[in-house]
Amino acid sequence: MIQGIIGKLKSRYSDYLLFLGPGLLLAIAAAGESGLTEVIASGAHYGFELIWVVIITLIFKFAFTTGIARYTLATGETIFDGLRKIPGPKNWTAYFVLVIYLLEMFAFAGMLLMGGIFLDYLIPGLNPPWFLAIISLAVIMFLLWKDSYERIEKIVVIIAVLLFAGIIVVLSQFYLHGPAILDGCIPTIPPGSAVTIMALMGSIGSGLNILLYSVWLHEKTGGECGENFFRRYIKSVNLDLVLAFTLVGFITLIFIGLGVSGFVVSYLGHGEEVTTEAIISQVLYIVGTIPYGITAFLVFGYIIMFGAAISGMDGRARAVSTMIKGALRLNTDEKILYRGCLVLFAAIIIISFYYFTDPMLLLRHSAAIASIIFAAFGFVIIYLDRKLPKYSRGSRLWLTVMGVGCFVFLYIALTLENAILEFGLPLVERILFIAFVFYILSKTELFTKLTEGRADLLDKIWTIAIFGAISIYGTYRGIEYGGLIVNFRDLGPMIAGLLGGPVVGVFAGIVGAVYRYSLGGWTAVPCMAGTIFAGLFAGIYCHIYRGQITYYRAALLAIIVECVHILLFVPLFVTDITLEQYLMVIDTSLMPMITANIAGLLIFVYLLKLSGSRLNDYWPLKKNLIGKEKQKECDEDEN
Repeated sequence: MIQGIIGKLKSRYSDYLLFLGPGLLLAIAAAGESGLTEVIASGAHYGFELIWVVIITLIFKFAFTTGIARYTLATGETIFDGLRKIPGPKNWTAYFVLVIYLLEMFAFAGMLLMGGIFLDYLIPGLNPPWFLAIISLAVIMFLLWKDSYERIEKIVVIIAVLLFAGIIVVLSQFYLHGPAILDGCIPTIPPGSAVTIMALMGSIGSGLNILLYSVWLHEKTGGECGENFFRRYIKSVNLDLVLAFTLVGFITLIFIGLGVSGFVVSYLGHGEEVTTEAIISQVLYIVGTIPYGITAFLVFGYIIMFGAAISGMDGRARAVSTMIKGALRLNTDEKILYRGCLVLFAAIIIISFYYFTDPMLLLRHSAAIASIIFAAFGFVIIYLDRKLPKYSRGSRLWLTVMGVGCFVFLYIALTLENAILEFGLPLVERILFIAFVFYILSKTELFTKLTEGRADLLDKIWTIAIFGAISIYGTYRGIEYGGLIVNFRDLGPMIAGLLGGPVVGVFAGIVGAVYRYSLGGWTAVPCMAGTIFAGLFAGIYCHIYRGQITYYRAALLAIIVECVHILLFVPLFVTDITLEQYLMVIDTSLMPMITANIAGLLIFVYLLKLSGSRLNDYWPLKKNLIGKEKQKECDEDEN
């Protein structure tokens, strides 16, 4: 479709229009992530007071995306190929993005649920919203199964045309208060707006979805690169991005206006919870004054959600399949990996339908977490840009915008994320004391015997006692909040499992678990189970990697253990937990405990490498191979 239009234009304009497809894909995905959920809610709560957040977010993310585009045009690679070149543990950034993209499927579940709600309003009594969401997911899977970028681009062009038509209609019928918008350009932080600001930063203009622009652009270029190619088409790519972020800006402004108008006729006060039903009913009241306004809004809203889901799932599946193939060096056809990713994504989304019924909660918390991660990745893009050929590097203005944007995003995100400041950093500070204990332990004969595979029963009992005590200390020095104890209790059993195997890890976990259970509280049982699991899983984890625990693998161990602890054991063992309580546990505990335990494990691995030792594979179902080999060496020396 696009190529046909280009053929009718003069040749001097064709280069400017060649790369419009990827930007439209990004704009549609970004509109779905922010337009109909967090943005309307922010307008209902705070009017136009947060327009400044929209402006700085769009400027920063435009600069972020141009950096990604320049990398792809100059190297012929996707940004995910570049992430594997970042210093540190092998492929750590690629795996990190992979985990984030899997978690973002919860946000896509929210989008499809919202789309199902729009269809339910459009045709009352048709079916429950979750069933309509599953039908939309099935249609998306059918359209994506062929793995055709050209097909997706044509679908998104149609959606974009409909969006532009909708924007024109809305602007002709809907009044936006100019002076209030100008006042909102001045930075202010209204009381109670912390999470909203973070969510806007994470969702407006898309989150890590922006990285997918590189994948779509690579599909468009076919991997072609070089200085001549770069200089010829960089203007077209920049035009593509200008149009994309302009479209996103207009959509965002319109939906803030809808939220403001909805608040005018609402009985809700500022700062009160705005539900999905409340937002939709308020907006329908406003657009009902426009001819065919209600029908147009519902169709318009469903198109945005459907377009965001199909473009987002396509881009993520392409990115994940590329990362997996590159990281694991597989010979599997990338189309098979692409389809496997789609199936995995669909499974996560369907599971989300079962556990969560409010799309607002899914989208809001996903976006808030994304704002912190996005800021950190800005520094990664700056690093990769400095490695490009001189002709393709960013200007000083680009560097200034990116540098300031990264620091501002990170500062605001960490300042507003009370859980990190109130719990995460204090826990890390307390782990410094544990680091001293680790250092002393690394100089003892017990540590040497454990790492060399010569530990006897008494040594293992001492190991259980020491790391069980550390587990108790992790609870004792934890921070109590709302019936929870935000802690680093799992650190002791994890290290015991790494040093002495799963049996030692389990018994060290039991020591810490019994103490935690004695303190009571509604989370006592899942916390007890999580602590025992930490020791067991660490021993199994060490066996899987045959004692070769790197910094990356240590961090991944902490993430897995704490995610199982908080995301699985809490709802599993607390049968009467409400959704609000569950989200409070996640918001308060998950990130601080992951941060603290990662810090402790990284210190342990550093001391392990400093001592020149390696972990022994204490697997209870096999002989101690390392100890046997060392004994054989000793016998040979004696002979």
